[in-house]
Amino acid sequence: TQFLTKADPIPTVYGVPKIFTGQGWLNETAKILYTILLDRARLSQKNDGWTDEQGHVFIFFPIKSLAETMHKSEMSVKTALNALEKENLIARKRQ
Repeated sequence: TQFLTKADPIPTVYGVPKIFTGQGWLNETAKILYTILLDRARLSQKNDGWTDEQGHVFIFFPIKSLAETMHKSEMSVKTALNALEKENLIARKRQ
């Protein structure tokens, strides 16, 4: 076992939105997926050309790539995306 020391760099982390603490309306896969999408959206905010006509930030993240990133099946990712969309946390457009 290795313990963190004062000299060790802290790895990059995802910030979990506070709305997810203490609630049970989304499963853990959906929460983690939303956090990954939010991190990707931060990159879109910084780069030109990643907003639509209304100024909404968008991302391009294929389901296959999401599944690989999360080490989940494509079906698990689709289920989580549907749950997020149902709760109006995301809006999707098919490419």
